[in-house]
Amino acid sequence: MLGIVIANWNGEKLLDNCLLSLKNQEFKNFKIFLIDNNSTDKSIEIINHYSEDIFLNIDLTILDYNSGFAKASNIGIKRAIKEGCDYILTLNNDIEMAEKSLQIAMEKISVLNDNVYQLLMINYFDRNKCDAAGIYFDNRLIPTQVGFNEHINNILKGENEIKINGVCAGAAIYSAKALERVKLDDDNYFDSNFFAYFEDVDLSLRLRDAGFKFKLLKDSIVYHMHSASSKKTNGLKEYYLIRNLFIYTKRNQTYNELKKNNYFYYIRFIKTIVKNFNNITIVKYTIKGLIDGLKERKKVRPK
Repeated sequence: MLGIVIANWNGEKLLDNCLLSLKNQEFKNFKIFLIDNNSTDKSIEIINHYSEDIFLNIDLTILDYNSGFAKASNIGIKRAIKEGCDYILTLNNDIEMAEKSLQIAMEKISVLNDNVYQLLMINYFDRNKCDAAGIYFDNRLIPTQVGFNEHINNILKGENEIKINGVCAGAAIYSAKALERVKLDDDNYFDSNFFAYFEDVDLSLRLRDAGFKFKLLKDSIVYHMHSASSKKTNGLKEYYLIRNLFIYTKRNQTYNELKKNNYFYYIRFIKTIVKNFNNITIVKYTIKGLIDGLKERKKVRPK
C-alpha cells in the first residue's frame, strides 16, 4: 500500500482541489495520512467532508500547535510505516494530481531498482512551465531545483534521462526501506528542527550518501501552486533558509569539506542582506537566522 502524507496549515483554499484530485486517481491502493498544524480556518471541515467519502481513506491527526512541514511529515510517515506502507508519497496541500499520476508512478516503481522517486511538478497556473523535476547539488551542497521555470517540452522531449541526486518533498515517493535506513538519532526522517525549508535537501543528501538512487518519473505529473501557502515574504522564509543552510551543510560534509566551503555560506548570507537591504524586517530575520543556525550547528556532527 502507498501512504500519502500531507502536512496542512490553514489550507482551506487548497485542500479541496488536492483531495478531489486524489479521489479521482485511477490507482486506489493508498491511504492518506493528513497532519493538521492547528489550522484556524475551515481546513478540518473540508477534511472531514472528504473523510466521509468511501473512495478516500483518511487518517487525520490534529495538532494543537503549528509544528511546521518537517515534524508534521514525520508524524505522518511514522503512522504510514506502522500500518505497513512500503512506499511513502509526501505531498504538498497545494498540489493537484493528474488522474493517472499514481497509477503510472506505482507501475514504474514496480520494475525499477531505484528507491526514491520525483513526480514531475508543473506550474499550476502556467502549465507550459516546469516547477520542479528534482534536485541537483553542486560541490558545496547548494541545491538547484531542476527544470524550474523551463518550458515543459524541454523536460519531456527526448529519451535521455534527466539526472537528479535529490527530490523535492512537495511530490516525492520514498521507499520505507530507504527512510528507515537514514533515520536521524531521534528516529525522525526529516529534521524536525528545520520547521520548513531545506528539510528535503537534508534528507536527500543522507539518502544519497547511503547509496540510494533517485529517479524522475516524467509521466507521473502533478500541478503545483508554487509557494501558495507562503506567498508573502515577512522574513521567516529568509530566516529558515539561512538557519537551516548552516545546519545541513555541517551534517552532510566532512570537517575538511566544511572548512573549505564555509566561506561560501557566509557569502549567501551577505547576499540575502544586500538583496533585502531596504526591508529592515527581513534583514533582522536573516541575521537571527545566522545566529540561530550557528548555535544549532554546534549540536550537529559532521559526517
